[in-house]
Amino acid sequence: MKKRPGHPPTPADEPGRLAALLEFELLDTPSEQMFDNITALAAQICGTPIALISLVDAERQWFKSRVGLDASETPRELAFCAHAINGETLFEVDNTLLDPRFCDNPLVTSAPDIRFYAGMPLSDGQGHNLGTLCVIDRQPRHLNDEQRQALRLLAEQTVQLFELRLQARRQHEQAALHKAMFRSAGNAVLVTDLDGMIQQASSGVATLLGYDPEQLQGQPLELLLPQNTCQLPDEPLRPQLPTLAGQGQVHEVQLQHHDCHGVPVLMTLAPISLEAQAPLGYLCIAHDLSYREEALQRLQKLAAHLPGVVYQYQLRPDGTSCFPYASQGLEMIYGLSPASVKDDASPAFRVIHPDDLRSVGDSISVSASDLSQWQQEYRVLHPSKGLLWVEGKASPQRKADGSVLWHGFITDISERKQIDRLKSEFVSTVSHELRTPLTSIAGSLGLVNGGALGEVPPAMQGMLKIAEQNSQRLRLLIDDLLDMDKLIAGKMDFDLQQLDLNTLLAECSASHQGFAQHHEITLRHTPGPEISVLADPFRLQQVLSNLLSNALKFSPSQSEVRLHSQLVNQQARILVIDQGPGIPAEFIGRIFDKFSQADASDGRQKGGSGLGLAISKALIEHMGGRIGFDTQQGQGSTFWIELPQGSGVNP
Repeated sequence: MKKRPGHPPTPADEPGRLAALLEFELLDTPSEQMFDNITALAAQICGTPIALISLVDAERQWFKSRVGLDASETPRELAFCAHAINGETLFEVDNTLLDPRFCDNPLVTSAPDIRFYAGMPLSDGQGHNLGTLCVIDRQPRHLNDEQRQALRLLAEQTVQLFELRLQARRQHEQAALHKAMFRSAGNAVLVTDLDGMIQQASSGVATLLGYDPEQLQGQPLELLLPQNTCQLPDEPLRPQLPTLAGQGQVHEVQLQHHDCHGVPVLMTLAPISLEAQAPLGYLCIAHDLSYREEALQRLQKLAAHLPGVVYQYQLRPDGTSCFPYASQGLEMIYGLSPASVKDDASPAFRVIHPDDLRSVGDSISVSASDLSQWQQEYRVLHPSKGLLWVEGKASPQRKADGSVLWHGFITDISERKQIDRLKSEFVSTVSHELRTPLTSIAGSLGLVNGGALGEVPPAMQGMLKIAEQNSQRLRLLIDDLLDMDKLIAGKMDFDLQQLDLNTLLAECSASHQGFAQHHEITLRHTPGPEISVLADPFRLQQVLSNLLSNALKFSPSQSEVRLHSQLVNQQARILVIDQGPGIPAEFIGRIFDKFSQADASDGRQKGGSGLGLAISKALIEHMGGRIGFDTQQGQGSTFWIELPQGSGVNP
């Protein structure tokens, strides 16, 4: 569509201009006397029948105030003001009939029959012309210098009124918000003057202190402070207010309830001032701490019934430490009162057994560095009970100041350690006592079944064979018990050697082929890369034998068990892969525990002591390696061993 000659151009900053106009929230608002006074004065000074405050939006010009005109808006494309907003000075048309831009404008050729127009842009100070203050006549005329100057000053005054109106609106909204917040505040909020006299009080004072908010108005703030309170000085309150408010700190004090009992609160006092001016008064906010006292008492009651100590231990960035909280059980564990370690934890470390002190410190450092769960068993030299075995567990939390805070408990496990020791001694004694006669029985049954004493009657052969097999199983169980006893006591010797891994695995595979054929399973060894490991050959064979025996026992017939090796992160890894049913989910977490079996029932089909994997784990770890597994229900399991590489291969 072709624009007519008088179509107003669009300002270069139109998007910003429209945004600025909307921000003032003036469009389509009711008339206001302060703006009507401006237009009346402009019409009087300029001697015109019409004066307008116009705002030009995207589609129209809308009149915030008008004198001598009934219309409230006109289309933007017809508006004289749409031309005026493109400049910074007065836009004046002495005779519209002689101006080609306006001579055929409907506002000229018909009502209101504009012949003269003068419009001063209303600039917001950021370069955005929002509209104009304009005067209009139905006959040609020309303004003098005094009239133009007056129109410019009135336009500036109009924009200032825009800004004041917006500020007043924002302040009114803010005041309403503050009033709503003040009334609904859960805490006790008090406003005082410079002398500490309460001017306003929130409804929270009724809940916290038992006072009617109106009852406190005009009362001194000292009314709420207990007499001779130790938290604030005793001199008159007025000199204290600037000091307390200026510290910018939170004060833990007791306030006086209406019923004369103390209420623990966290109180903040802040000056009320306009920017850098002197304070007008003070804002006091009191947060109820009664719940904290109740929670502390509840915690103390619960902790008193626990068998150990519940505590918080804090390690500061400078290396010092303390127990911010410890239950009374601390005396049972360390022989110390909670107060003695509240600021300094060193008394607790002084009663830890010297041989365990380093391991405890190292475990704390590891937990602090990676925020892992802390758990440790160690000995304590109790001043009255003597040597105690204790176990500690705690969860760490890093604080904003860089310190680490643990939340946990410590229990006395001396009785458990004693029972474990007695059990271990009993198992060791019984195992040693059984080994010699059992070896004799197994050997004798072997000779009988081998025909050393003559041919065994057919009726007895089956029973004697079962007796020999069970004596062998019992001998293996006793061997496992003795191995575990040696590992626990630290008496098992290890002869670490450089071993060629492919050769070792080939020998292990060959020695288990008969067992595999018995179970109708293919045992396949795949040679891996040339790797040497540093390990005890006998103990490594013992571990591999256990893993292969388990894989063969639990795999279905006609399936395959694979044995191979690989290099992973500069570690030699050995893998035993089966196609069995996988490890039950409820058994995964305790598979390496002593006497642990997936099927622990009396009628289980697969034999075993439940010690094999526990022994294997201990053996591998003693050789500086790791053992683990991956499993998937119905698709088999993979047990793996990782060992450090050797520096070469033995000839």
